[in-house]
Amino acid sequence: MNGRTTAADGEAAALPHGDRAEPPAPFPFEGLPGPAVAPAPSVLPRHPGELLFAGRTAVVTGGAAGIGAGVVRALAVHGASVVFADTDAAAAKETCALVAAESGAAPVAVIGDVRDPSTVAELLRAAPDADLLVNNVGDFRPSGPFLTSEEADWQSMYELNLLHVLRVTHAFLPQMKAAGRGAIMNVSSVEGMRGIPGNAVYGALKAAVLSFTASLAAEVGQYGIRVNAIAPDFTDTPQTPMWASTPVKYADQVGRWVPAGRFGHPSDHGDAVVFLLSEQSRFVTGETLRVDGGTLAAPGWFRRDESRFTNLPRPLR
Repeated sequence: MNGRTTAADGEAAALPHGDRAEPPAPFPFEGLPGPAVAPAPSVLPRHPGELLFAGRTAVVTGGAAGIGAGVVRALAVHGASVVFADTDAAAAKETCALVAAESGAAPVAVIGDVRDPSTVAELLRAAPDADLLVNNVGDFRPSGPFLTSEEADWQSMYELNLLHVLRVTHAFLPQMKAAGRGAIMNVSSVEGMRGIPGNAVYGALKAAVLSFTASLAAEVGQYGIRVNAIAPDFTDTPQTPMWASTPVKYADQVGRWVPAGRFGHPSDHGDAVVFLLSEQSRFVTGETLRVDGGTLAAPGWFRRDESRFTNLPRPLR
């Protein structure tokens, strides 16, 4: 934040003729005790006779919960045969059951750590014809000042946020090239596009994912393979439980922090991935789509009411 306010911020000194600003109107979410009911796996129309991914196989890393589960649900409901990897066997079982109820076909879960080459090999055996790939696994922990971090922390972050993306992509590219088609989705973060104090290594690695996405897209487009990325922010997941960490008394502030007026849900990212993997985006490659509710479009600017905004670090009411 730089201490400025927009002309619409509403400070009395900035108002013409000395008029004083009206008190902020209550935000529509005033008093919300928690998030809205989780939406369906996809808001996109589903046509049983013309499923977007009929006959396609998709691989998703970290598909048992959070954004990964949102992606698995959305791909499956639109006809993809999904194979996903995760370390959490219980969560994987629940997600498989949920997807089977929603789409009529349960995904295949590979229980293992995608950082382990043996898990990648097992994924490849489970999906030898996969032509859709979503590299979803990532984590911002451990975090803290770079000054007090150690090389072991950097290595852990590298393996969590970049190395497996390279390894899994490298494993599945040959079969996509042989098939003459494929689409790869990398899950990065808006933190790869801006500074994130206390998470310098994480931010650097997420930026690397974006660069890898663009560079690989330029390289493999000749084989009919597209490569894109999404960059999330403020999504309510088990890894980042936005509502659980937001006191009820601040529930009405969410719409001021996020321009779209709410925290993200995994289904928001699932539908974005559906778009970027499907033929709807057949001429889009090397692109990063921010699925952040507008937080990067208005970095540091918070809405006070309908017409006033501020970037001053102070209470917003």
